[in-house]
Amino acid sequence: MPSESANPFLTTPRLLLLHPSPSSDTHCDFFVALYNTPEFLASIGGRPTSITTRAAARNLLATKLPADLARNGYGTYLVCLRPAPDTPKDVEPEPIGIVTLMRGEEPNRYRAPDLGFAVLPRYVRRGYAKEAGGAVVEWFLERGEGEGLFGFCSPGNEASRGVLRSLGFKGRGVHKLRVFGGEEADVWTLRMEGGVEGWGL
Repeated sequence: MPSESANPFLTTPRLLLLHPSPSSDTHCDFFVALYNTPEFLASIGGRPTSITTRAAARNLLATKLPADLARNGYGTYLVCLRPAPDTPKDVEPEPIGIVTLMRGEEPNRYRAPDLGFAVLPRYVRRGYAKEAGGAVVEWFLERGEGEGLFGFCSPGNEASRGVLRSLGFKGRGVHKLRVFGGEEADVWTLRMEGGVEGWGL
């Protein structure tokens, strides 16, 4: 069992949130599967992803994701089902999704991170995104750094809107996201006063 699963970043009643490990073939293969689902591709504007092989996923987990974490203090977390008590110690928890806190890089950087989540299609509508997202939001707010949170989703994505609403986010309408090449998104905020423009949107 990799050390990441022995010491998860966060736990919930049904889930473990781990730092993705480039040494785990299970983690790498999961990112290939998730990043190439029609739902995930639609969430990034329908563009093809470069994460199509285990090697490409391993490079992502070894370079970009740790760099995001080092720069911001938060990043991408792997959402896994909590193993049954009698599960052998050498069996890795089953990955089902990810939760992210992203902020961009200078000069394209917002004043607050945005919460994102994606779950494999066969695990949707079970409350996993809300459960994992809620744990990350609670952790972030307990840091007490005075930052709020964004939530972005495709206009009309009722599933994502429902998760954000259930976590206490407030809908702010559709805006163009300069960090994402001017793409339009449904914008939600948590603990952010005033207009979203003042937060670098």
